[in-house]
Amino acid sequence: MDKQMEMAQLMARFKLQVKRTLSETVDLDRLTRDAEYARQRLAEIEEAALDEELLVMVLRLRDHLLPVTPVAPVVAPPPPPQVEPPPKETRSYLMGARAW
Repeated sequence: MDKQMEMAQLMARFKLQVKRTLSETVDLDRLTRDAEYARQRLAEIEEAALDEELLVMVLRLRDHLLPVTPVAPVVAPPPPPQVEPPPKETRSYLMGARAW
């Protein structure tokens, strides 16, 4: 419940800050339900904002409303095992003609 109240306060402050600094309106219902609208509107406000506090609000709302989906890392397949050629036959002269 505490988290919901904090987010509601943030969104209310965001709407008022946008109205005050940019003289634009934000549809909060649509912002929370329509991801494409949220992405577009937050990007527009981010570009137009000159206030640091407003930019921080945009970043916080973007993190909450548009969570980043983790991208699976691309793992290169392991190289095929190298086949070593059979060792060359070496001759052992330990038991040769002169070993006696």
